[in-house]
Amino acid sequence: MTWMPVAAAFLVRLAAILVSDRVVADVLRYRRVGAHVLDVSWNPYQAPRLYPYPPLWVWVEAACEWLARHSALSFAVLVKLPVLAAEVAMVALLVRWGAERGGAARWAAWIYALHPVAVLVSGFHGQFDSIALLMLLLAMHALDRGRPDAAALALAAGIAVKSFPVLVLPVLILRMTGTAARVRFLALALLPVTLLLIPYVAHDAAAVARELFGYGGVADFGWIGVWRGARWMLDGTLGRGEARHWGALIPAAKVLFLAAYAVVLARRRAKGDLVVTVLAVFVAFQAFYGALSAQYLLWVVPFAVLRPDRWLVLHGAAATTALAGFYLFLAPGILSAADGGTDAAGTAWVAGAAAVLLVTVGWVIVLAGSRPDAARS
Repeated sequence: MTWMPVAAAFLVRLAAILVSDRVVADVLRYRRVGAHVLDVSWNPYQAPRLYPYPPLWVWVEAACEWLARHSALSFAVLVKLPVLAAEVAMVALLVRWGAERGGAARWAAWIYALHPVAVLVSGFHGQFDSIALLMLLLAMHALDRGRPDAAALALAAGIAVKSFPVLVLPVLILRMTGTAARVRFLALALLPVTLLLIPYVAHDAAAVARELFGYGGVADFGWIGVWRGARWMLDGTLGRGEARHWGALIPAAKVLFLAAYAVVLARRRAKGDLVVTVLAVFVAFQAFYGALSAQYLLWVVPFAVLRPDRWLVLHGAAATTALAGFYLFLAPGILSAADGGTDAAGTAWVAGAAAVLLVTVGWVIVLAGSRPDAARS
């Protein structure tokens, strides 16, 4: 029955949320932002190194903090409920889209509902990338059905939550025919986010530039993250993960990814399966941008389940190992109430991150090299 994977996704993630009811890691950051908005300033960008996102999620953080203060409800549970809703909605969309695509894609909803990376990132970690991913999937689904305005507005909603869906904007624009249609799509996708940012820029432009546009990621995963972990394994030195500690490697990673991005766009352009092209963009990001946070490993999953193959399995195994090791070693409290991780967890993190890197490099080569007009698998 079509509702069964939706129910499974809900129950698995709800269980994860309830057993990880702790204000730690990013959930702690959410609470600090909420407290800043309620007690200090309505502008979250004035809280240094706490809010590197577009200006939509902040009101979820503030609302959850207010509710937690005025009730017996747990902040850690409250702030994950919108993520839970997005995950469930995504599975429901995958039920429909998987049936439309046919073949192995019919299992997309079940695969995502039980995928360990989705459960770890959304249920335990509490990162809210799923909301942006849901909006991106809705945009792609609408565009696939000849509804470009709806697609652009859905993409705008995704960008307003987290900025990474903007990577798909050129892919979708290439699907438009004619300059006027492309300009209209671009305006509808970017204007709402721009309007949302105007009050914050008018209030403190320097703070917005510093927090939103100055963010370069965290070297927990990616090739810089692997190098960071390898140094720890070799001499016991564990460097800081923030981008500002990695100097010229961050600009180099940006150039490397942009080169791979250009190759993907040139190879696939406006032809072929949209899902494959978007998947290739996100796989390229994981392969070539060196400063990746844990939640970035989720980005490929909703698209990969629509064309399941051995690469999805390999990525899932490597990413699950890397995430479990990372959470236990460097983010205590997410998976366990223990204060710190063991060397075994650290080794799992490094080995898993290295495996993710190898898998994504091989995967993007296959995706970029596939025929744009190849049949959907």
